[in-house]
Amino acid sequence: ILFFLYLGWKIRKIYKNFIFYLFKVRDRNAEKKAIKILKKNGYQILNKQPIAKGYLYQNKKQISFIVRPDFRVSKNNIVYIAEVKSGMSASIQDIGTRRQLLEYSIVFNSNKLILVDTKKNKIKKIEF
Repeated sequence: ILFFLYLGWKIRKIYKNFIFYLFKVRDRNAEKKAIKILKKNGYQILNKQPIAKGYLYQNKKQISFIVRPDFRVSKNNIVYIAEVKSGMSASIQDIGTRRQLLEYSIVFNSNKLILVDTKKNKIKKIEF
């Protein structure tokens, strides 16, 4: 019985790793497509996955965290934070996307955000 439990655990682990790999490949392809969409629309890629540190306070204790949007881009001397999404998550109606964009706006101290919809080949300018 222990052998079969171990075997089941191993199979689940292999399956989870395989699914994780598929998501990584999909995300990489979406980012490549987003670069083409951005360049086609006159945006210059400044950084891929720029890192910024944010802070929250919990019971007066400062807690830091890191955010990493997909791109920092510019057009007409305006710098934007760009996030790549596809399907239903490429809408500000999606609560996760909306919260993610709000977090970027706060941490990067910027009201200039872009949501790149790779499924519809669209760029959506977002402001809070």
